[in-house]
Amino acid sequence: MFYLLLILNLFLTDGNVPSSPKKANLKVDIQNIKTLKGSVFIALFKSGTEFPSGKATEGKKVDANSHSVQTTFSVEPGEYAVAVFHDENANGKMDKGMFGIPKEPYGFSNNFRPKMSAPKFSDCQFTVGNDGKSISIEVK
Repeated sequence: MFYLLLILNLFLTDGNVPSSPKKANLKVDIQNIKTLKGSVFIALFKSGTEFPSGKATEGKKVDANSHSVQTTFSVEPGEYAVAVFHDENANGKMDKGMFGIPKEPYGFSNNFRPKMSAPKFSDCQFTVGNDGKSISIEVK
């Protein structure tokens, strides 16, 4: 019986047992909020997702009660991109005008400003390492 327990213990404490991945903090600071009403929506995308129109990996909604707002995501280290918009009229969606041009302030990581079409993931991509990352996005 002792040998059986010893063998089982060896299998259970083997270094090959998968552990949960280490998480890092991604701090996102949103700047240039002009009107202090409504909410700021922050969408986090992981590499390989349909950015910026697909389903976000994670999203947050923060009250626009200051000219800058902050939030933190707990993520696995890797490649990410962020899309943000200020829902000034609090209707829960990005209002768009003719040809789909946004009527409300928006921004992307790396402060990338698209010219004629939506940005690509690679335009807004950044790396979150084991020690975390802080980024700042200016909405316009």
